[in-house]
Amino acid sequence: MHIDKDIIVIAVVAGSIFIAMFGVTTFLIAVSFTKRKRRLLLEREVREAYYQKGVLQAQLEMQEHTFNIISQDIHDNVGQILSLAKVNLNLLTLEQKENESFQRIKELVANAIAELRHLGTGYYAERLVEKGLVDAIRHQLNQLEKTGLFTTSFETQLENVSMEKNDLIFLYRMMQEAINNVIRHSAADRVTVSLLQKNDEVHIRITDNGKGFALTHKDFKPGIGLNSIRQRAEMIGAKADISSTPGTGTVIHLSFKQKAYDKNSVGR
Repeated sequence: MHIDKDIIVIAVVAGSIFIAMFGVTTFLIAVSFTKRKRRLLLEREVREAYYQKGVLQAQLEMQEHTFNIISQDIHDNVGQILSLAKVNLNLLTLEQKENESFQRIKELVANAIAELRHLGTGYYAERLVEKGLVDAIRHQLNQLEKTGLFTTSFETQLENVSMEKNDLIFLYRMMQEAINNVIRHSAADRVTVSLLQKNDEVHIRITDNGKGFALTHKDFKPGIGLNSIRQRAEMIGAKADISSTPGTGTVIHLSFKQKAYDKNSVGR
């Protein structure tokens, strides 16, 4: 009888150990499966992020290539026609020195050629950013003031921004898009731009006094311009914060860290 009890105790203990080991094994398998599942999900998210980034990079590079082609066509074709017109006008004005109409037409053609060069520079960003981001911003604001519809101001603590040329072009496009949004949608008459540095970060603020919009409104959907600014900011590791309130205007705040780059690839 005593032996039967020992056997029963041993069986119970052995069964308990088996159940415990089975439970521990099941738990470890579940934990391992969960970790593997999370790792696979993370890897998939990383692959998708790289894929989306690659697609966006290709889209933006294609857009930049298109801008460059347009700029070159403007310079080569329309510019050549206007230059020939200017040569002929110069010949005519030699014969018609006292004719004010000819002189005026000559001035208008000269102005058209100058504006055409500015337009080409606006599209072909590489030519412009060679002079630096500060000059690029001034150029944009000067072009805006020439319309006679806006007053502008520009505050800068920097003479230069150290960035790779491609990143600088993206940043310039973001500035262009912000200004275009002001022209098309804001109903503003004043634009203020500031270029400041805090520690190792550069901050650009574009502020207008327009009608603004409700970012949090359920019916608000960001347009191509705002999405383009955010996408380009993501591509160069920058932050793009957009704030706006109906009746008080809009502020677009771009921030990014200055980095050390190879001098051969830096946009001054």
